[in-house]
Amino acid sequence: MIRDDYFADVPASHHADVAQTHWHARAAHSGCELIACVPARDEEDRIGDALASLARTLKPSDGIVVVVNGSSDATCAIAAAHLAAIAQPSCLAEVTFAEGRGSAPLARRIALDAAHKEAPAAALFSFDSDSRCAPDLRCAYAVELARGYDLVCGTIGFDPEEAAMLPPADADAETLVREARHLTREIAARIDPDPFNPWPHHGNIGGANFVITGAAYRTVGGLPLPPSGEDRALLRLVHGHGLAVRYSDGPHVVTSCRIEGRAHGGLSDDLRFSRLCADPVVDEMLEPAETLVLRHCARRAFLAARDQAARAEILKGLGLGAEEIHAALGQPLPGLMWLAAEDTSPALRRTRLRRSDLRAVLPGLKALKTELDAEEAGRHGSLAGAPSS
Repeated sequence: MIRDDYFADVPASHHADVAQTHWHARAAHSGCELIACVPARDEEDRIGDALASLARTLKPSDGIVVVVNGSSDATCAIAAAHLAAIAQPSCLAEVTFAEGRGSAPLARRIALDAAHKEAPAAALFSFDSDSRCAPDLRCAYAVELARGYDLVCGTIGFDPEEAAMLPPADADAETLVREARHLTREIAARIDPDPFNPWPHHGNIGGANFVITGAAYRTVGGLPLPPSGEDRALLRLVHGHGLAVRYSDGPHVVTSCRIEGRAHGGLSDDLRFSRLCADPVVDEMLEPAETLVLRHCARRAFLAARDQAARAEILKGLGLGAEEIHAALGQPLPGLMWLAAEDTSPALRRTRLRRSDLRAVLPGLKALKTELDAEEAGRHGSLAGAPSS
């Protein structure tokens, strides 16, 4: 039987977003090792291929949960037909959001929560209904999960046929953004190394391709529900709890790259702005070199601090007042303390840059990388010249 308490863990502030839910019959998920969780809205042209790719890569004993939300086309009927024909146990829900309410993050959370309720020990695979899995995706995730990671972030590529139909890109501008993003990730990795992800790594998460263990999903309290960017919000929360994150090149999906998509603030919006706007905003993770250095040096020092007094001094240096420091240090874990402080600090407040801003930011990032290279070369030289014992 389908449980009726799937919404119990959704924050109460979002209960009114759901006007009606109809759960279709399905087989039990209780013994599944992994469950694919797929939100879908108006994807009648793509959901069949998405589910077929899942059926090919998943084990017969894995599960699939599809949450069709706010659709006005045949997405639900097509999904039902495909799910009825495959080996994996599946569940299909139709969700109607209240007028002007609901969101893609909430649909994804409903799918994840439903899967987790049915099989608390199962790993949860977040996937999109306009994407296709590589045939070896399931095996690639199994390898990473066996190594003990709590959250594994795979890679996402564009559908080549759709990519060929995109409006032409400004090659120089695209190179500028890619270089700034690459330098930002490299500098962060070198200042504040991640033991689970030696540089280089792709350093990103996308809702179309990540797996989180059931234990980790419980620990963080479920998927966060910002208006958009729930995937990055989840990644940040997992880091805050001190859990092990892996950026893996193994699990791969191909996704639609339309410029008119279904989710506000998603990939389609980014593509449309980058291709059609004269000076679009860029990735919110991009920032001037001095802020980048401050952020990661402070984070490293804060997490290494031995006591609350040392942590408080670091936060004072980031511009937090006494009440803000008290609130941040009241969090139960150092990582969560840092997240609260980062959200409050005026020195670390993120300001969305435009592409034109990157032309002024990029030289500072390049200079910082050169400085880090020189420091590293100096350390290696000192070690090479040290007398052997």
